[in-house]
Amino acid sequence: MTTQEFEEEAKDFSPDKEDLKEKVNELFGKGAGTVITIHFIIQHLKCTLSEAMELVESCPNYHNRFK
Repeated sequence: MTTQEFEEEAKDFSPDKEDLKEKVNELFGKGAGTVITIHFIIQHLKCTLSEAMELVESCPNYHNRFK
């Protein structure tokens, strides 16, 4: 997934309407890279890198793709 494709998939995301973990898992399932996905998480949660990695590692599609 290119950066442009990622931005297209993520542009309408609203944390008030959707679950961030589900969206992240969906993005990994579509081929999103780890770095851009972590940046997306940090933007929405205003969290640390280690907290973002905890969310990433809880996604089945991350493990399917990278483990």
